Amino acid sequence: MSMVSSIVKVIDILDSPEVREEEIRGLVVQCKEASIEFERLRGKDGETLFTKIVFDFGGGRSIGVIGRLGGVGARPHILGMVSDADGAIVALAIAERLARMCSKGEGLVGRYIVTTHISTHSPVRPEKPVPMMGSPLDLDTLLMREVDERAEAILSVDATKGNKVIKVRGFAITPVIKRGWILRPTDEVLEIYSWVMGRPPILVPITMQDIVPYSTPVKHINSIVQPWIYTDSPVMGVAITSESVIPGSATGVTDLYSLDPAARFVLEIAKRYTSRTLEIYYEEEYKILLNYHGDVKDILSRRPRE
Repeated sequence: MSMVSSIVKVIDILDSPEVREEEIRGLVVQCKEASIEFERLRGKDGETLFTKIVFDFGGGRSIGVIGRLGGVGARPHILGMVSDADGAIVALAIAERLARMCSKGEGLVGRYIVTTHISTHSPVRPEKPVPMMGSPLDLDTLLMREVDERAEAILSVDATKGNKVIKVRGFAITPVIKRGWILRPTDEVLEIYSWVMGRPPILVPITMQDIVPYSTPVKHINSIVQPWIYTDSPVMGVAITSESVIPGSATGVTDLYSLDPAARFVLEIAKRYTSRTLEIYYEEEYKILLNYHGDVKDILSRRPRE
């Protein structure tokens, strides 16, 4: 099942100097089980439209899909949709496809919680190896809203192209982060990746410094797994990747080849998780780690001393 039509519909909405709430609402209006809420947030570097779409089909489990990004545009300095928009595109395309499936009477179960934010005028910050997109608001303000306490697992989607450590066209997945532990994905998750991409699974080489809070002054690959700090549920990153190093602020680089399989992967994982036919990590191994070494969340999520 291609996601291209859903992705193109979302791109047509987001690739604009101004995105209106009614346009986003139109993506899911056909599904009576969908609810949507908006919050316009203002910070020192501008404003963004926080968006939460919840599908509640009853039964099953709850999963969160977060579209992580700094912004979909960097106007007035850069015109057009930027590379960093990928997370929002995939998240909203998932919402559009769920609404379409709902309207056709598919037997969906569980709760899907899709969150992202839409900023068409985000700042650009200097970074190596390439400039990166900033956000109108601080990361913690956004994460507190993006992470819904009802989600029993979270898929965090983010453009991950401005680096030199994961260079492949398409998408990659991160290990699962749960309360600070970096855990291996299940074999079933890796199989689904292979089915979707038609190649062996590729994992992002997440390090300890990638999961500590952004307030820790070390290099982070990006904020893809930062949602773990605000939940006890497992978090897996779905990284939109590229063979070359691409700035988050670059325009003209939105790649359907990468976005389509990433969105299909997210939807397949979400459907199976909510219907209780898939686990994304090995709970027994996690319990063994806790038994041998204890909990690490309070250590890793600790803020700098005053």
